[in-house]
Formats: sequence, structure tokens, C-alpha cells
Amino acid sequence: MTSGVEKALDLATSLQLVIRLGVLMLHSGSSSFRVEQAMSRAALSMGMQRLDAYVTPTGIIASAYSEHSHYTQIARVRGLGVNMGNLCELEFLARHLPPNFEPAQLAAKLDQIEQRPLLYPRPLIVVAVAVACGVFAVIQGGGPLELVAATIGAGVAQSVRLRLQAERFNPIPITVVCAAMATAVSYPLVVNLALWAPRLGLPPTLPRLAVVSAVLLLVPGMPLVTAMLDLTRLDLVSGVSRGVYALTLLVSIAIGMLLILAWTGFTIV
Repeated sequence: MTSGVEKALDLATSLQLVIRLGVLMLHSGSSSFRVEQAMSRAALSMGMQRLDAYVTPTGIIASAYSEHSHYTQIARVRGLGVNMGNLCELEFLARHLPPNFEPAQLAAKLDQIEQRPLLYPRPLIVVAVAVACGVFAVIQGGGPLELVAATIGAGVAQSVRLRLQAERFNPIPITVVCAAMATAVSYPLVVNLALWAPRLGLPPTLPRLAVVSAVLLLVPGMPLVTAMLDLTRLDLVSGVSRGVYALTLLVSIAIGMLLILAWTGFTIV
């Protein structure tokens, strides 16, 4: 017969794993309401009667109930990011947990997801991001020279970004540095390439298209989307905090660009 102490310990262990699931989802870029849903599914699958969770982008408070036992835990979330591969795995796991799922099994699954390497190699990520930014320059009305300048500038910025993220730097200075790098590479490059435009029979270049496209990779699309999702669910604390975080990153992009433009005297007007 299981004692009350053993039940409380089992409940505490299960809740720690449920919160770990939530923290991993927040690290991967999930919205708060989806984290709450996934945590509730995991809690019910491990035999909890009820789970009350309060999720914000920087912390989770959860209380688990099982018969006469009750346990509450708080977890701090440090470092937001975007990892759609891990997020899909975590969502799939939460939606397909069988009844009476053992805590040890969930721990093993979470270890597997957390330790999984990047879905694509870093060089391929850099190339894909760079090409996407270059193509955006063409969509805006640029030509081949803007395409080349934006692609190279974005590739350099993405390489620096991955390196700084691996060193666990704060995302705000990372954004400032990468925006400065993208601007410092793309603008002089497109200006120098413009000298070849008449010889190649190409129209005059538009440097601003190359610069704006080169920093496209830094735009916080995922935080903006999740902020709107949380706001539509009336989760005002999470929605507003995510929106402020996204706005801070946008301002950081502008600061990085302005540092280079003011120092060199370039203009993209």
C-alpha cells in the first residue's frame, strides 16, 4: 500500500517533469496558452486529478492535485528562442501521451528532445537564411546586385548570430551586433556593385533595399505572432510582455543599423 509520503513524492516528481515540459516549450517559442494545454495533458496522463498552471514568458507557477495531496512549484524561464523542430516534437509528445504514463518515461522523452542536435547543419541554415533575405530584396523591387549584397550581408549576420547564441549571449546585444554586421557588409557591397550596373546594363541600385533585406532575419516574427495569440486569448500578461520583448528587438535592430550609418555617413533614405 502506498503511503501518503510516497504519493506526495510521486506527485512532486510528476509536477517537476510537467513544468520541465512547459519550460522546454517556452524555450522553443511556444505561446503561453499552448504551454498550459500541453502541461495539462501531461499531468492528466500521469494520473493527476487537476493541474492549475500560470504561464508567462519568463516563469511558470503550477499546482498539482491528486486525491488529498497537493504540490506547488515555481520555475524561472531564462532565455527565449525559436526552435520549431523541438516545439513540434514537444507538441506531438503532449498530444499522444497514453494514460498512466510513467514519470521515468516522460523524463526519458524530454531528455531525448532536449539533447537532440539541430535539425539542419549550421552551414545550411546560414545559406538558407541568406538566400531568403536576398530574395526579399528582389520582392521589394531590387535587382541582382541588391540580391547579392543582401544575401552576403545576411549570411554574415546569421553566422555571427549562431556563434553568439551558442555562447548564450543575451538576445538584445546579439540583435544589435548582427544588425550592425549586416549593415556594414551589405551597404558598402551594394554601393561598390553599383559601379558595375551601367556596364552590365542593369538599372541603378537601391542601397536601402539591400540593407533592409539583410536585417530581415533579425525581425522577431515568432514573438510577435505568439504575443497576438496570447492577447486574443485574453492572457494579457503574457501577450503584453511578449509584445514588449518583440518591440525591444525591433529597436535593437534600428540601433545596430544606426551605429553603422552614423559612423560611416551612409544613408538609406
